[in-house]
Amino acid sequence: MKKIRLATRGSSLALAQAHWVANRLRLVCPDVDIELVVVHTRADLAPNRPLRSFGDKGVFVREVQQAVLEGRADAAVHSLKDLPAESHPHLVLAAIPVREDPHDMLVTRSECCTLESLPARARIATSSLRRRGQILHQRPDVELLEIRGNVDTRLRKLEQGQADALVVAKAALIRLNIVPPCACELSFEAMLPAACQGALAVETQPHSVARSLISQIDDPDVRLACETERAFIRNIGADCRTPVACLCTLEGENIRLRAAVCHHSGGLIFRHERTVPRAKALQAAHEAAEQLLASGADRIMMQSRQQRGGCFQ
Repeated sequence: MKKIRLATRGSSLALAQAHWVANRLRLVCPDVDIELVVVHTRADLAPNRPLRSFGDKGVFVREVQQAVLEGRADAAVHSLKDLPAESHPHLVLAAIPVREDPHDMLVTRSECCTLESLPARARIATSSLRRRGQILHQRPDVELLEIRGNVDTRLRKLEQGQADALVVAKAALIRLNIVPPCACELSFEAMLPAACQGALAVETQPHSVARSLISQIDDPDVRLACETERAFIRNIGADCRTPVACLCTLEGENIRLRAAVCHHSGGLIFRHERTVPRAKALQAAHEAAEQLLASGADRIMMQSRQQRGGCFQ
């Protein structure tokens, strides 16, 4: 195979991620030509329309996947956290490459502040229920604002004074080579990330020639961590309307799984943490989901779905 066509969304972040994957492929397959196939999704073409009006978070991936299914591309590049927890029946995850830092960042307008040191009634921009719930659990006095647009647009809105602070994935800033003058990393204790935050996914058709080439950039450790997080999401029944956070880290021969379910108002938060041998990672994900649901998180999950709140982790 002399050419691999990578399908991607057309946002600046999606293109940066696709170029990153292309460069990794060139390192292992220097004689292969890499071409990007840009797909403009409905969500991209309607930047002012609320994300929840499109349905589930698959809005970011379905049309890119379709390019592969129709033969217009050989593979699709996604942010792994955008993929539904149930895999596509006609596609496979050929590679989950090296993961970028999964932390969230608090970006402010004037001087660097932590979440604790923000002034009373500060306006924080985020559309994520996961972030909203964790912020309000610590700072019930702040005002949370809905925000839409790519990372550049959100930062510009912050600079224009539409908010006092913004929460954004650190991985997005790194991939876009953006260094905000006023920003601080939020600890995992303060802000547990969405499942698979910072990870990329490259999908192909199961019997595609491209699959074997792309699999060379797969990282087995990252795959284990992300598959564990995805297993937790499946087992707890999370979707884009449920404020669920999850992170799996590898510590020697063990895995450490941290998970949380929080009410979007911040009033309740259920946490779970366990460390088990790697061989028991998927079992730990299943048990963590069961224990959180049994502890009362099932009520939050049900209420979040009924309220059909903002969409995306």
